[in-house]
Amino acid sequence: MPALYLLRHGDADAGTPDQGDLGRILNARGNNEAALIGRYLAEKSAHPVRHLDLVLCSAAQRTQQTWALVAGHLTNPPKAQVEQDLYLCSASGLDKRVRSLPDDAENVLIIGHNPGLHEAAIYYADVSDGPIMRRLYSEFPSATLVAFQFSQAWSGISQHTGRLKLFVTPKDLTP
Repeated sequence: MPALYLLRHGDADAGTPDQGDLGRILNARGNNEAALIGRYLAEKSAHPVRHLDLVLCSAAQRTQQTWALVAGHLTNPPKAQVEQDLYLCSASGLDKRVRSLPDDAENVLIIGHNPGLHEAAIYYADVSDGPIMRRLYSEFPSATLVAFQFSQAWSGISQHTGRLKLFVTPKDLTP
């Protein structure tokens, strides 16, 4: 059964005109957020991520930095595939990409941006998930991680077919 992890990049600097939006980098808070999520994935979650088959990452510098910090806490993480089309991708664009994932990639992480990532999470979530759904609707701050379990192949995924298994923010992980 496929599992999809969606991760919003950590908090980033405003950037400079020379950098452009693609070149914006994580600030100190964003670095800390990404490291917290990495440690959580590796050690503390109820279902630690032991194996990711595929990581897709937006071409933005801040998403690639987020992955590098998360990956630093995982055992044998895959190299991320950087995809220009994921940069500021809409929910419908993300859905199209997800439905085209290869069947042999059972655990997939996509690192991207709001509002598309948040909208995609709401789109996939089975609305019967109760309190966690209310939280999903109300917030999706930097470095938020959600995970969905699907009962069909990637190509058959559609609206409200994902069982929301995880919703965690860096704030949840700090005392």
